[in-house]
Amino acid sequence: MKKFLAIASVGLLFSGCATVVTNTSPVTQVKRQVCVIVPFDNYSETPLAGKRVAAIAYGVLRSKGYKVILLENEVPKSELQRFDCVIRGSVNEWRYKVGIDGEPAVSVTYMVENPKTGRTYASGTLSATEWGNKSLGVLTQELFRKAF
Repeated sequence: MKKFLAIASVGLLFSGCATVVTNTSPVTQVKRQVCVIVPFDNYSETPLAGKRVAAIAYGVLRSKGYKVILLENEVPKSELQRFDCVIRGSVNEWRYKVGIDGEPAVSVTYMVENPKTGRTYASGTLSATEWGNKSLGVLTQELFRKAF
């Protein structure tokens, strides 16, 4: 009975923070190409979350040696065709949960595409919740580091 309680306690401890990173293929194949990051579509209730997530992705990719350019505003698709790839996506959740701890919760999808051919190099979903000791930005950085 004591073993069961110990195992159940550990399970409860770690059930509060879950991380999911799914990729369709390795993203490293575009590392030598010049990629543009456009603001992510924002489906969360947090204002400007799409621009924030795009800026975080930009910082993580630059630190890993990717050749990326961050666009602050939307541009016509015809202008994107001068780049080798486009990184875009959507923010589905980007908030602190209500409660004493205020746990951060992040859910982001991304796609890396060739704007000339429409080919998708990679796509994925990044989701995580964490105990209240991390910020949304730090949690999002960790997710992008795992994906790229």
